[in-house]
Amino acid sequence: MSYVEYWGLKEKPFEELCDTHFYFESDDHREALDRMLYVVNDRNMNMGLLTGEVGSGKTITKSVLQSSLSRHDFEMIGFENSNFTYCDLLYDICSRITFRDPRISMTDTVAMPRREDKYMLTNMLKKKLDTLVYEEKRHLVLIFDEAQQIEAQVLDEIKNLTNISSETENYLTVFLIGQPELREHIRTLKQIDQRIFLRFHLNNLDFNNSNKYIQHRLRVAGLENQTIFTSLAFELLFRSTGGVPREINRLSKLALNHGFAHELKEIAREDIEVILEDIHEHAR
Repeated sequence: MSYVEYWGLKEKPFEELCDTHFYFESDDHREALDRMLYVVNDRNMNMGLLTGEVGSGKTITKSVLQSSLSRHDFEMIGFENSNFTYCDLLYDICSRITFRDPRISMTDTVAMPRREDKYMLTNMLKKKLDTLVYEEKRHLVLIFDEAQQIEAQVLDEIKNLTNISSETENYLTVFLIGQPELREHIRTLKQIDQRIFLRFHLNNLDFNNSNKYIQHRLRVAGLENQTIFTSLAFELLFRSTGGVPREINRLSKLALNHGFAHELKEIAREDIEVILEDIHEHAR
C-alpha cells in the first residue's frame, strides 16, 4: 500500500509537476491570468510581464493560459528556459511555428537558414507571420519563462519583434515571466519598459488561501468529505512555508508520507514539528 491509497486518494496531490488540473485559483492567480488573457485577446498590447518569487505559481499560471487559448485563434510558443542568444531563440521560433491548414504546411518547404544568420531568420519569421495572420487569422504568442536570465541586448531584440505588424494589427504578443529581479531590471531598460502594457506580481498565499490550496489539491486528488490536517497543523504549515505553493507542496507531501508510515488518522501540529525538525537536522 502507498500513502496515496492509505489516505483514500486516487493520485499524488503535492507533486512538483506543472499539472493544470491541480491549478488553484487564488485572487492573485485569477487576476494574473485575467490580465494575461486580456493582453493576448486584444492582440495590440505588445508585451506583458508576470513576476513572482520562486515557487509562487508563475509556471502553472502560464500553462493554464496556454490551455485556455484556442489553437484556432492563436499559435503559442513557450520557452521554459530563456537563457539563449537571440539567434537561438529566433531559430527556435521559426522552426516551431505550425499551421492548422495542412496545405500551408506542405507548401512551407523552404530550408531553415543557418542558426547564426539573423537577417535570413528574421525574413523567414516575417513570411511565416504573414501566412499565420492573413491566411489563418491567427496571432503568435511568445512566452519566455525564467526571463530574468535574458541579457539586456537580447531583451531589446525580443522587444523589436513587436514591431512586426500591419497598419492595423500587431502580429505577435510577448510575455516575460520571471523572478522579482526581472521587474527591477526591466525598469532600467526604458524602451522595453515602455512596451510592457500590463504587468502583475504574484504574491505568496495568505493563511486563508494556503489552507484552501491544500484542501483543493487533496480534493482534486480524490479526497472525499474529510480532512487530513488539523487546524493547528494548517497554521504551522503556513508559518513554516510562508505561503509559497512549492514549499507547501513539499511539506504536505512529507506529512502524508509521515502519517502513512506511522498509521495516523490525521496530521497534527506535532507531526509537522517532527518533520520540520528532521528537515532542519539534515540541512546542517
